Amino acid sequence: MATQSKTLRARRVIQAGAILVALGAGYTIHDVRVNAQNGGGTTPPAQKAPVVATPATRDAAATQNAFVDVAQAVQPAVVTIVTAGARPTRTSADGNGGPSRRFPSPFGNPAPEGDQESAPNGDPNSDFQQFFKRFQRDFGLQNQSYEPDSFAGRVLRQRALIAFRDVQERGGGSGGGLGSGMIYRADGLILTNAHVVRGADTVTVTLSDGRKFDKAKVLGRDERTDIAVVKVDAQNLPTVKLGDSDETRVGDWAIAVGNPFGLDHTLTVGVISARARELNLAVNQDTRTDYLQTDASINPGNSGGPLLDIYGRVIGVNNAIYSESGGNQGIGFAIPINTARSVADQLATNGRVRRGYLGVSIRSVEDVAAAYGLDDNLKGVLIETISDPNGPGAKAGLRPGDVITKFEGKPVSKSSELQRMVGNAPIGSTVTLDVVRGGKTIQLKALTQELKDSPAPKVAPDAPAANPGVTNGTATLVPGLKTKNLSADVARALGIKSTRGVVVTQVEAGSPADDAGLQRGDVIEQVGQTSVATVDEMNAQVKQLLGRQNGTGKKVALYVNRNGERSFAVITVN
Repeated sequence: MATQSKTLRARRVIQAGAILVALGAGYTIHDVRVNAQNGGGTTPPAQKAPVVATPATRDAAATQNAFVDVAQAVQPAVVTIVTAGARPTRTSADGNGGPSRRFPSPFGNPAPEGDQESAPNGDPNSDFQQFFKRFQRDFGLQNQSYEPDSFAGRVLRQRALIAFRDVQERGGGSGGGLGSGMIYRADGLILTNAHVVRGADTVTVTLSDGRKFDKAKVLGRDERTDIAVVKVDAQNLPTVKLGDSDETRVGDWAIAVGNPFGLDHTLTVGVISARARELNLAVNQDTRTDYLQTDASINPGNSGGPLLDIYGRVIGVNNAIYSESGGNQGIGFAIPINTARSVADQLATNGRVRRGYLGVSIRSVEDVAAAYGLDDNLKGVLIETISDPNGPGAKAGLRPGDVITKFEGKPVSKSSELQRMVGNAPIGSTVTLDVVRGGKTIQLKALTQELKDSPAPKVAPDAPAANPGVTNGTATLVPGLKTKNLSADVARALGIKSTRGVVVTQVEAGSPADDAGLQRGDVIEQVGQTSVATVDEMNAQVKQLLGRQNGTGKKVALYVNRNGERSFAVITVN
């Protein structure tokens, strides 16, 4: 009986086990089916058909294909430029003075072996820091861009180290740099920025197909426009196609190609944000250039690369960014290709650029026309001073306060336009200037001369020496300003040749005259375009100018002689 009971219990255990196995199998099968339905198990194949196929997505895909086409057409002609200065002597590990194979930490103090990635920013005079100071100078890049704790910092540090080692391999120590360029002639002529190759002893050009030219030659560079031409010894190279930057419009597509941070052949897309952005980015030069502004991402290393339109034509040479943080903030600038083309032609042929000049200081009249008694709608370029009394402008009869409205029959409205027109005029040619003076338009003839290297910038003249005769003035219609008629004795005491005008006897602190920089002893020779010889004449002209203007913030321009140096001071009268 006991045996039968044990057998029965065994059968029940087996049956229960079988049921559990069956239930487990069922649940397992069910789970597999559920997982399959929910996307688990085997990864599904790639989706070939569009998930969304609408007219809008088809239009977007067409635009996307345009960017792909531009990249394929242009990238073969975009090059990487690595420059290096004279290499300092290095001591190798074996003490023989040969090239060291163990590179120092790129951020200064040597890092422990195997710990270069965690090295902190170190000696600011290290080769690497000097290497990238060029980027900081030309693009506003700040040290925080390389913070080791950020992902972007780690990426940039790694790329920077690779680039730095590449320069060292080529014999470069201090003075090395990275940039981009574009092949614009099949016989090896490359267009880039002057600052990319400035101070370089050696220039290495790497093509998109991997070919390297270690002895590229700089045919010439022009600091005024920041354009340079480099030559490599090769033929039948792929080239970019130069477009017409004058035809660009705000809102047009803009495509930048280059090697930011050594990331070669990077393409970014944006639009033309502004045209004819008048800036002075030239080194130690009083030259303003009309730049194309774009929000296509431009970063250190993009310098010298092409800015393209949607048709793959070069419309600009990437040059600089505006940044307060050190990274790209959507404000980049490119030199218009029409400017670069004319400069490159002269550099390739002569190694330098010959420019005409007038010998005058100028500014656009648009914002200050009323201060000179001119029509608010007048477009032109104002003559502020005659900087070269023996220059073509002075010989042609130009005067301070004149407004040039046309050059050789072509309208001009911005100082950069006139600079470009005069600079491109053949040396020794006679040009016609349309000038507005005293409400009338006259024509003057100027014989262009070649612009020589700019002299050292003039230092602002010191305040006139104290003189007993410069007292007891009369209040004028310019708040805070007292003047008196200029006598021959006072003129001699002030050391000026002019005896016509009114002399400043008092400037009230914090007044509009003080804000404009007027000082006791200054001599006012003109109000706007009109010469004045007495205080009464000055007040009459000031009253006339202010009477033509409406609202607050009226302005008056006074032509001031300070120790023989002349310039206009624009005073705002509330």
